[in-house]
Amino acid sequence: MNGGVVNPNAGAKDPRRALDRFLLLRTIVACLVVGAGVTIVALTENTFDAKPLYLLLAVSAVVGTIALTLTRAGMSPRRVSWGVVVADIGFAAGIVYYSGGVSGQFTTVFCLTIAAAAFLLEMPGGLVSGVLSSLCFIAFQLLEAWAVISPPGKSELPQPHVGGLIDAYMHASMFLLVGTVGGYLADRIKLKGRALQHAESALEQLRIDTNYILENMSSGVLVVDIDGRVLTMNAAAEEILELRKDDVLTHHVDIALGLRAPDLALELVQSLASERPRRRHEISGHSRAGVYRPMGISISPLTDGAQRRRGVIAVFQDLTEVHEMRERVRKADRLAAVGELSAGIAHELRNPLASISGSIEMLYHELALDGENKRLMELIMRESDRLDRIISDFLEFARLRTPRRIPSKLARCLEDVVTLVKQNTEKSEGVTIRTVFEPSLSDVWMDDEQMRQVFMTLAVNACEAMENKGTLEITAERAGEQKLRVSFKDSGPGIDPEGLERMFEPFFTTKDGGTGLGLAMANKIVTAHGGSIEFRNAERGAVFTIVLPVGSPAREKTEAAESVLAASD
Repeated sequence: MNGGVVNPNAGAKDPRRALDRFLLLRTIVACLVVGAGVTIVALTENTFDAKPLYLLLAVSAVVGTIALTLTRAGMSPRRVSWGVVVADIGFAAGIVYYSGGVSGQFTTVFCLTIAAAAFLLEMPGGLVSGVLSSLCFIAFQLLEAWAVISPPGKSELPQPHVGGLIDAYMHASMFLLVGTVGGYLADRIKLKGRALQHAESALEQLRIDTNYILENMSSGVLVVDIDGRVLTMNAAAEEILELRKDDVLTHHVDIALGLRAPDLALELVQSLASERPRRRHEISGHSRAGVYRPMGISISPLTDGAQRRRGVIAVFQDLTEVHEMRERVRKADRLAAVGELSAGIAHELRNPLASISGSIEMLYHELALDGENKRLMELIMRESDRLDRIISDFLEFARLRTPRRIPSKLARCLEDVVTLVKQNTEKSEGVTIRTVFEPSLSDVWMDDEQMRQVFMTLAVNACEAMENKGTLEITAERAGEQKLRVSFKDSGPGIDPEGLERMFEPFFTTKDGGTGLGLAMANKIVTAHGGSIEFRNAERGAVFTIVLPVGSPAREKTEAAESVLAASD
């Protein structure tokens, strides 16, 4: 692309090509003129010799050959054109001389030379050749009147009744007029050609710019003609609809989009029928795998410069991420409300629970219980402690403090967590733990205590999932210039479908005796650090991946502010 700049020399005809075409046409016209002269001699039974006309034709061919050779040798086509024009005036003078002089039938051959000069050299060529032709004609008249020359066959031609002066004036006027008009027309043709080339260049640039814009739009664009056939679609439309442009162009929308986006095809057909725009609204589509895909779409009529209907244009976006984000926000708001209410309830339950637990413990030590009564009392005490632990975990989750982020060694933090897990033989017995840390890991601005809690939760969960047999692999590596990635990969049974949907929900657990708050709290801590935590099933086992930013909170705020300012500019 050239940024919309149009070449200022666009539209100017190629001088060499123009000269080549002229030389070819010149040879043809010379043959016709000489042929006409020979024919006239034969038909009128004139006695003068026609051989000089052949000689002039040969000279003309030689001049054309020399001109072609000079242009191929690198000489300026304009200079060569001037030489050819002067030679052609001499050639025309020779034809006039050998065809009976100023009284002959070929005096107008000068007009051909003048027109050719105007074609090659515009106005200057037309005027100069007109003046030279007029001077040649007047010279012929003077030389004939003074009997200096006597053109062959002149005595056999009818002599004009008009005086020589008037005849010279008429011919000179005609030559100058032909030169002026021819030069003017050549100039106008040149200007019109340049203007046309400018318009073509601008139109081509506009087409390129339009295609560039369409192909780089994040929204899908689909254009349908008045008969419902697909005219064009951009790259974003191909990606959203999972269709290739070559497979749908010229096809009716019902056929092109019927399987992938039937609602879109119906909207386009209805817009064509109603001739009305459809404002922004949502429709449904399907991916190649048959997964539901919401789309936001607006449709507008397409008209040309004469306000004639040409079809409709649809602009649409894939709203899958928007819907997911909307659902996440709705879920977060719901959880926040529930959490706030639950925190209040849990706080109120904790005081009477403490009284109940204390009273039960006193009775257990003071009463001499045995058998079933003792077992029931121990059950009450054990479940009271469990209920107190759940309330404590929930209150910690609901009132999680803001991370105190300082530069910390990520590798050392992970190594300490691995040591603690290995010492907990109940959890890690039969489990092999491998660590793969990228050398020279940079410091991470994080709350070391909170992140240790996150890593411990993931490591213990992995060990419990493998049921004391398997391998846990912990890796730490760079994830770009400003991020680090920590992965926990186990060889257990993986995550069941229900867990994939509800993994970070509070109180959701698949373990007996679990509170369902460990992963929810881990997710909350990582999010508070500006990172993300993801999970998936591998070929064998599950993988939890944490991505953390390396930079400080102040730097992150500065970069966020700079990005906002850049977007506003």
